[in-house]
Amino acid sequence: MLDVPTTLAQDGGGSMIPTLLFMVAIFALLYFVMIRPQKKRQREQQEMQNTVASGTKVITIGGLYGTVVESDDETITLEASDGVFLVFARQAIGRVIPPEEEAAAESSADSDEEEPTLTDEDLDKLRSADEDPKKDKGKDY
Repeated sequence: MLDVPTTLAQDGGGSMIPTLLFMVAIFALLYFVMIRPQKKRQREQQEMQNTVASGTKVITIGGLYGTVVESDDETITLEASDGVFLVFARQAIGRVIPPEEEAAAESSADSDEEEPTLTDEDLDKLRSADEDPKKDKGKDY
């Protein structure tokens, strides 16, 4: 006679413990690699936004540079240029510009180097170079 429960146990009806341990290990790995560092970054960003004081130079999440003039619990007023004041939500502050970076930006802006500009001769050379390939239209390169 055939014993059904014995046959099923021999065919692979083993324990689920290794599978459960594997699933728990995957979730633990995801937590320590993805979720925990993201929460730490969010906490640091929130702390930075809450501690911004008047006179601090900041960059908004939209890329606008400005100096904090006034702040309250929900908003921050930035001076983008002389006499231009903009009001933002605190969450719009992307990062604070460190004083070292600020000094480096000011010193590079004060340099006496001029940007290279194109002269009329340079433009004529570029135009003639653009026209030359049109003459060789039928050639295969």
